[in-house]
Amino acid sequence: MKARGFTLVELLVVVSIVALSIGLGLARLLKYQELGERAAVEQNVAAINTALTLRFAAYVISGNASGIEADVGSNPVRFLERAPQGYLGELYAADPKTLPRASWYFDPATGELIYLPARRWYLSSGVPPETIHFRVALTAGRDEPGMPRELRQPFITAHPPFVWQID
Repeated sequence: MKARGFTLVELLVVVSIVALSIGLGLARLLKYQELGERAAVEQNVAAINTALTLRFAAYVISGNASGIEADVGSNPVRFLERAPQGYLGELYAADPKTLPRASWYFDPATGELIYLPARRWYLSSGVPPETIHFRVALTAGRDEPGMPRELRQPFITAHPPFVWQID
């Protein structure tokens, strides 16, 4: 009489294939989640840059182009229509280890907007950072004789620079 069913070897092969498929799928899912987080950070930084440009234009139109220098070091989130998702507000001497990941906050002591990345597998600046720091800076401008005057314009920059390299 012949036994029906499958052998232990066949079971191990099937379990191995399923485990490998789950492992590959999970790695791909985590990569796509980090891609989404990077896109959200880049979109928020672009929105802040746009808000800074509009604020600068308002200063120029009002005849007070140098007024933007007073905004350097201040919270750039206040120029947005609404704060980024996960914005915690202005925090003094915050410990990033106690704050939720994938959130933003402004440190008034340093004048920096800080992002706490949730996923740092593809993020690098030497060692994957616990935080990404942004600050408002001004372009160099130009005021040379015989050349058109170029005003100093605000923009937001990462300090120190970082790379979020995802293939």
